Amino acid sequence: MRSGRTGDYRAARIGAAAALIAVLVLLLLADVVVDSYDASPAIVFGLLGASGSLLGVELLNVVRGGWTK
Repeated sequence: MRSGRTGDYRAARIGAAAALIAVLVLLLLADVVVDSYDASPAIVFGLLGASGSLLGVELLNVVRGGWTK
């Protein structure tokens, strides 16, 4: 098992990315369903970037061989 903070925050990063993706899906659904609502591209790309960054940290950890259960 790995020691250090990388393993400690793994679940938090994945959970935060999942929450950001859920918010993004809700925003895009609201954009489709509600005629008067327009999802801002800055918000959409901001959420995509933040969730991608969080998941990218995990991907790099897997590539480096640090993935443990």
